[in-house]
Amino acid sequence: MTYGDIYLIPVPIGNLGDITLRALELLKKAELIACEDTRVTFFLLQRYKIPVPQLISFHKFNEKQREGILFKHLESGKDLMIVSDAGSPAISDPAEHIVKEAIAKGIKVFALPGASAVLPALSVSGFTTRQFQFVGFLPQQPKNRREILQQIAEYPWTTVIYEAPHRILKLLQELYAACGNRKICICREISKLYEEHIYTTLEEINNNPSLVIKGEFCLVLDGQTIEGETASEDLTENALIDYIKSALGFGKTTKEISRMVCLMSSLSARDAYNLVIRTKQELEE
Repeated sequence: MTYGDIYLIPVPIGNLGDITLRALELLKKAELIACEDTRVTFFLLQRYKIPVPQLISFHKFNEKQREGILFKHLESGKDLMIVSDAGSPAISDPAEHIVKEAIAKGIKVFALPGASAVLPALSVSGFTTRQFQFVGFLPQQPKNRREILQQIAEYPWTTVIYEAPHRILKLLQELYAACGNRKICICREISKLYEEHIYTTLEEINNNPSLVIKGEFCLVLDGQTIEGETASEDLTENALIDYIKSALGFGKTTKEISRMVCLMSSLSARDAYNLVIRTKQELEE
């Protein structure tokens, strides 16, 4: 059987001028577009004077139910275009599951580069971009949320987080409790008319919550600071030992801590492991 291809098409997160020429070309030739909200995509197509093909809603509440229809379309040899309301499909938006299923079926999946809040926010943050983690929206289930907050607290480089306007203050309080006083860049309304970047600290923003008003937020949190040294620097042995002691206190395994020490320093895997073992033995004495 010859399947059609899947194209994940990013659309602007704010400024409609940010769409790419290739995205427009693919949307023009589309016979079926799976979209988060058909009304939003209808407006987008009209804005670019593109004839509106068949649109089918495809969001987190019906993603699996819609896959049968979408795979039937692909089985006919026709290509499928997938778009979100804003940004890139499968990045904190629907499409992750269908991509996984498509790969299992041998269907080709192509993702166009383009709109996302992650890289613009990271670029303007002023923090290290050598390595970073993107955690998207934090889970709402308390246990899972605590685990992610602990992961953020222990990560030695920059972290990028999404949050909805009605939950932003709660998240800032949780980050302060978990991470202490770190630098943070709060990006609001990226690429929109009232785009704003707030450069502050977790302590300051929690003391002045009025600095954060309505908008779509992307938070960029500076990396873990140990003994006053940022994670973008090669840490001293004493600073690494302090980290190891802290990680052991959190119940991390020797393997997990050794891997993190390697990332935080220029130590080899063997030297990092030996440092963890030595520190562990000293604590047990």
